[in-house]
Amino acid sequence: MRAVARKKVPFEGTWTKAPYPERSHDGRTFAVLVDDPEIEALVVDRATGEVFVLDGSVGLVNRSLSRFAESAAAYAAARKRAKSIDEDDDEALEANGEQALKAIRAIDADAVADENQFWAVATEELGYGM
Repeated sequence: MRAVARKKVPFEGTWTKAPYPERSHDGRTFAVLVDDPEIEALVVDRATGEVFVLDGSVGLVNRSLSRFAESAAAYAAARKRAKSIDEDDDEALEANGEQALKAIRAIDADAVADENQFWAVATEELGYGM
């Protein structure tokens, strides 16, 4: 699995280290990767290996940790491309966001099936130059 560059993942909070703290929700046990106390956490389901955002409810991020790493790499590449785009070039920024969304969809279609999912929102914001 590819290593995840923590600073490249659009998730606020403190990255935890092994042994990862656990959090339970609706009978499921999660390992906490990133914790933003009182707001949300980026977690891995101990039983399935799926990655979720836990913020009172559970929202799918990726179907596996390896797909999360690949998605993060695709997002990081898009962020790098964005640095060379003029901040006033809305069309180019939007195209970059769409390209990132397409790349993540190819990695894990379930990760961007809904416009409000983690990677869908992150790539949309990238398309706005954020």
